[in-house]
Amino acid sequence: MLQRLKQDFHLAMLTLVGLIVLVCVTPFAIYRYFDGSYLIAIVDGILVVSTSSAVAYAWYTKQTKGAGFFVACLFCAGFVLVATGLGPAGLFWIFPFIVFIFFLVPPLRALLLLLLVLVSMLTITGFFPELIFADRFQMISFIVTSAVTSFFSYVFAYRTLLQRRLLEQMAAVDALTGAANRRQLDHALQFAARHLPAKQPNPAALLLLDLDHFKLINDTEGHQAGDLILIELVTLLEQHTRPADQVFRFGGEEFVVLLEGVTAEEARSVADKLRQLIADNLSSTERKVTASVGVASLLVDENWEQWLSRADMALYQAKSQGRNCVVMAAGSDTPAAANEVEVTVPYSS
Repeated sequence: MLQRLKQDFHLAMLTLVGLIVLVCVTPFAIYRYFDGSYLIAIVDGILVVSTSSAVAYAWYTKQTKGAGFFVACLFCAGFVLVATGLGPAGLFWIFPFIVFIFFLVPPLRALLLLLLVLVSMLTITGFFPELIFADRFQMISFIVTSAVTSFFSYVFAYRTLLQRRLLEQMAAVDALTGAANRRQLDHALQFAARHLPAKQPNPAALLLLDLDHFKLINDTEGHQAGDLILIELVTLLEQHTRPADQVFRFGGEEFVVLLEGVTAEEARSVADKLRQLIADNLSSTERKVTASVGVASLLVDENWEQWLSRADMALYQAKSQGRNCVVMAAGSDTPAAANEVEVTVPYSS
């Protein structure tokens, strides 16, 4: 549970807001009920129950953004009803609600929701001048303070959003080459092994690619020369694969290309094409650059570690056979789904 909260920011914020509402609003609902303010007690009760249900829904379905937007709209409607029912005493609730809403939905959407709340309250005041505000000065003070609070909350939330996106990108992308990193590779392979076999007869294949004698380049020409070759390699791989294919840096000079919806023969053909492109286009100051490739198609009931291990063994065999070649992993020619007709879709980059 804690691990999931660490990985899912929206779920963590929604859960936090749900706990705060449960702990802080429930006593007010009970107090209003015994105080005879039944309408406000009902509104508070609906707020608590609906928020708790939305949090449970988000945990069960992982639809955190939809649940967050629902709770934000609920808070806005609930605040207008509370302010209408309690008058000036209910206005204090706007400030925690402002904070909650900016935690639940994107900054611009939160700002628009709060603007809608203010417009709604001004409209109600136009028809019932003394229902919410004691006098005009109190109304102006409320509008100004809530607008200023909303504006600075928007600025803070927007800056936080940009920083979080930057951190997420840094955690997912290899800083040198721009390829997805090992962490993203693990996630992609797990997803493919779990979901793709049930959808298509030729679910996926991975190419594990290693540059031959790359250490010599680093040792004799310097790491800067080696870095430039790695950057050029990723550019080459991305230019000659489909947009749906994914390129990952596995570690050092090893890279993985994940292909979806390809047969074993198509995967072999793609691997050989990339191997030849590398031999024709990459070179350092002193030597040509070549690559060895291990290819493994995803098998039925195979987990992602086994899949990756077979590709690694195939790569080892390619190295043992003299390098600059492609080796298919054992079992890669086995049909991906038993008792199904294999459908071949020509691969095109």
